[in-house]
Amino acid sequence: MPLYEYICIDCRTQFDALRSISDADAPIACQDCQGENTSRMLSLFYAHSDGRAVTQSASACGSCATHTCSTCGVN
Repeated sequence: MPLYEYICIDCRTQFDALRSISDADAPIACQDCQGENTSRMLSLFYAHSDGRAVTQSASACGSCATHTCSTCGVN
């Protein structure tokens, strides 16, 4: 089961939850205030391979996927 990150809009608490893919965007109660005004956050991804660190995030540009990009660092 994937681990998703959420944020409570009311109290600004960030928390993680193990949920099935089909439940990822379903309402979930905040672990701090128990409110259901929550939203799933976009998570960062990190991998290490061949001595190089490779990072991917929601802000990485998609236009440079076939070559090395000096802006976002995608190889």
